[in-house]
Amino acid sequence: MAWLLPARLQPWRMFSTSRLLQDEVQDSGPQQQLTVNFIDHLGKKITVPVKEGQNMLQLVQKHSLNFPGFGACKGSLACCTCHLILDKEVFQKLDPVSENELDMLDLTCGVTATSRLGCQLCMTKDMDKQNIWVPKGVTESYTPQ
Repeated sequence: MAWLLPARLQPWRMFSTSRLLQDEVQDSGPQQQLTVNFIDHLGKKITVPVKEGQNMLQLVQKHSLNFPGFGACKGSLACCTCHLILDKEVFQKLDPVSENELDMLDLTCGVTATSRLGCQLCMTKDMDKQNIWVPKGVTESYTPQ
């Protein structure tokens, strides 16, 4: 008989407050195709298709977008390398930011009033065709002299 640990003691489970932490959103019938525009720190715009409910960190990883250092903790809410900046109008329509996410944002360089962490941000219809700015990554922000 196999020994099973209670869920809270299973070492392979990751901590996160995201509503959805999966590679793909579960198919619940036809969905409207949404898009989001990522704009890197150099102003390059990258438009990618996305489904409602899809996690922004996983979206960046799925499309292999070249944002150096982005999502170093792989969504465990232990760093701030998936820092994103939203338009005020979009930010105000989202669910409130959790205390854990606010704690991580306090450690972020260049944080704004509309900053969010990609690992905690899931696509909504309000974000369709909107711009999301990816500030200069943590790994790029330090240049040795």
